[in-house]
Amino acid sequence: MKAKVLLIGSLLLNLGLGIYALRKPAAGTAHDGTGAATASVRPNPVGAEKLKPETGPTIATNNAVRQFNWEAVESPDYKQYIANLRAIGCPDETIRDIILADVTKLYEEKKKAVRGSPKKFEYWKPTSLGFFGAGNAESLQKARALDEEKNNILRALGIEPDFKTQVAEMTNPLEAMFDFLPEAKRGQLLKVMSDLQTKMAKAVEGGGQDPEIMARILKEMERDVKRMLTPEEALAFDLRMSMTANMMRNQLAGFDPTEEEFLKVFKLRKPFDEEFSPMTQGNETEQEHKRRQDADKQLKDQIKEALGPDRYAAYERAQDWTYQQMHRAAKSANLGTSEADQIYEMKKLAEDQARLLRIDRNLSPEQRSDALFEIRKETERSIQGVLGEKGWQQYNRPMNMHWLDAIKHSPPAASQSLPVPENR
Repeated sequence: MKAKVLLIGSLLLNLGLGIYALRKPAAGTAHDGTGAATASVRPNPVGAEKLKPETGPTIATNNAVRQFNWEAVESPDYKQYIANLRAIGCPDETIRDIILADVTKLYEEKKKAVRGSPKKFEYWKPTSLGFFGAGNAESLQKARALDEEKNNILRALGIEPDFKTQVAEMTNPLEAMFDFLPEAKRGQLLKVMSDLQTKMAKAVEGGGQDPEIMARILKEMERDVKRMLTPEEALAFDLRMSMTANMMRNQLAGFDPTEEEFLKVFKLRKPFDEEFSPMTQGNETEQEHKRRQDADKQLKDQIKEALGPDRYAAYERAQDWTYQQMHRAAKSANLGTSEADQIYEMKKLAEDQARLLRIDRNLSPEQRSDALFEIRKETERSIQGVLGEKGWQQYNRPMNMHWLDAIKHSPPAASQSLPVPENR
């Protein structure tokens, strides 16, 4: 149930961030000929292009009727531009909107140049999941520097940067995730997802989260989305946004699937998840549970045939929650999959040794207890030898120690940092 709630919460967060980020206002920026920001120079006046009429309206006075000319108002100097707007009676709020749009638009162009060509969304990789993972660190750092430069210009002009505009300008991963869709369909898709967000918000009012209702809402969204997409587009959408794809990305860290492998497994798992939703697991009748078990066994056989024995073994291991914790600890210590694999093999070896000790009738209870405790201590030393101090501190948490406790429960002091063997 905890996993279901986390999954739903993650989906809601992602939808909210994505929808908010896509609501971009028209906007712009300023810089001088050398690239340095300035609060006064407008190298390319663009702030009021949409406001400029093809034929200017007439302005009546007591003396004469004259033609309004926007070019007479615009100026390459921001401060003069603001003064001109005030001189024609433009309200301060409208002036703020014009200048803010001008400056933001210019800097958005500069940020596009920094980001470069969008990279294909690699839906088969765990790192592709999440709305803060888009872009590389260098380009994000440059984009933040440009945001700060823009904000300084606005403040020098007496305009406080708008928070909503800044949020909307955040790197939007949906632009990469939906790179397979034309612009018009992206807007339609956004509306459907916005409707889903509203339905889910209503479903959790009062703190209640009914998994069956959540599953039904998600199915309704998928149905509405598929109506507007071609079969190829529908598959691309599922590979990015479906519950099956999201679960696979969460579960397969350490398996490191290729795009082909991910697609093979996805096509087998999606029909299973549609019939036996993970959100309703645990709330089934005995007959429904039996049907799920039979279908799950058949699914595993199909995946094994598709991947081959060796890759299937890695696929199964990656879905083990214990292995996932090992993999996270290894990553936190700047290690990789091979180190997590080593620790997992240590776990299997320790559990095999413990099983043999428990069935050895030649041992007294005290001897058995001492031997099991030695297995635990040696296993902990071996794990620390692979992970190092940093990785061990990350892994040595109560929830990760359950399998070691099953071998032999250890007093708190015995689970702390242990001396690393010299040969490691």
